[in-house]
Amino acid sequence: MSIAVLVASEWYVHILRKEKERMSKKTNNNNEETFLSRFTEGFAQWAFRWVPDALVFALILTVIVFFAGWGLTAHGPGQLVGDWMKGFWILLTFAMQMCLLMITGFIVGDSKYIKAGLLKLVDIPKTKTQTILFYSIFMCVVMWFHWGIGLMVAIIMGRAIAVKKRGLGIHYPFIAAISYVTALMSNGPSQAAQLLMATPGNFMEKAAGVIPLSQSVFDIKLLVTNLVLLITIPIILMAIAPKKEHAVEVDDATAAIFVPPPDPPVDKKSLPPAERLDRSFVLPILIGAAGVFGCAKLFGMKGIAALDLNTLNFLLLMVGLILHGNSKSFIESVQRGTSTVYGVIIQFPLYAGIFGMISFSGLAEIITRFFIEISTPTTFTWIVFIYTGIVDFFVPSAGSKFVIEAPYILPAAKNLGVAYGDVLNAYTAGSLWVNMIQPFWALPILGAFRLKFKDILPYTFIGWLWMFIVMSLSFFILPQIF
Repeated sequence: MSIAVLVASEWYVHILRKEKERMSKKTNNNNEETFLSRFTEGFAQWAFRWVPDALVFALILTVIVFFAGWGLTAHGPGQLVGDWMKGFWILLTFAMQMCLLMITGFIVGDSKYIKAGLLKLVDIPKTKTQTILFYSIFMCVVMWFHWGIGLMVAIIMGRAIAVKKRGLGIHYPFIAAISYVTALMSNGPSQAAQLLMATPGNFMEKAAGVIPLSQSVFDIKLLVTNLVLLITIPIILMAIAPKKEHAVEVDDATAAIFVPPPDPPVDKKSLPPAERLDRSFVLPILIGAAGVFGCAKLFGMKGIAALDLNTLNFLLLMVGLILHGNSKSFIESVQRGTSTVYGVIIQFPLYAGIFGMISFSGLAEIITRFFIEISTPTTFTWIVFIYTGIVDFFVPSAGSKFVIEAPYILPAAKNLGVAYGDVLNAYTAGSLWVNMIQPFWALPILGAFRLKFKDILPYTFIGWLWMFIVMSLSFFILPQIF
């Protein structure tokens, strides 16, 4: 795999060198199609043509696991169907937690106060270099804290930068690429696998126990790795930013869409009592403040050990109530946010069924032995990173995919003496890594910016290469130091 990445990187450097030579010789033939553009467009078209909807992959995996269980275990077709049905509904709690994790992040980022604050932040940098560095660093920090909030912030700030910074020569697709590449920093306290395993009663508790975040996202090795990414990602983005003479800025028609007219003023006195109550700040602020106070008290007693899926969802829900300030704004934001979770609602039972076939048929033990045979305590986290990345290209959901992988990667880690937290971090890193060349999670950003995946792929490909290098060094070097 490392040889393949090295070859890919050399090939990409060669492409960029040829591209620069072509641009330096460029005369009046501005519309000539370059080799780089053909490469990125071809890859994007291949992905969109051959990578089906995530639901289709859930169905395909169901069939694959069924036949694997039939061929490798003592369970016959009837027993495997029973295993599938037995597991189908056991992850309803996790599914609801994941839905709330996505919706609450959306609600916070969608509040008017957050939006207003972000628009003011956009005015701070004055030059092209300042804007790229400021936006990159800010997005890295937000993405680390909560990828859902980060997605909303990226869309709001990115579109504002595209409009407000016209004339500085910032390539419009490159702004969208920054929004996506900085998601490499998302291996933080909002990631599903680490949060789930830190939550008492999780579906793997009997096998691996409860794994606090202090052993996963707040482990010193991952913190050092994230610090390296925080420093290097903005520098790399600055280095690969298109020059001003090659930049294509947002057009007037798109800019007009990005700056909607302000909401008309509302005379609350003329509203009926029910609607005045909907717009009242009293109940949301009162309940939200009580919730935040309760969380502060909990963290005061337990510290970071208090942070799990339920605590984070509760805190963000209360903060969302406060930021929206009234029930009407809050519920309208919830309605917009629910459009992001339909996949979780439908797919999680299917993945739970796959989990049932893997766990109850004995297939998990077989796969565990395979991982033990091909791994050592030194290489296991790197293998999990690569394996998860490959699976993620076809199942681009870290939460649902963890249901499939957890039954065998965690027992294998225990057998090899590898810390569970390191495995969880490697699992999430693999997903974030391959997201850079997988269009699924880019769709919200692409839709908001009215772009195609091929427009940002040249830059996200660089992020993919850099993430591989940093994580590989992290897995092999940092355990020898810490």
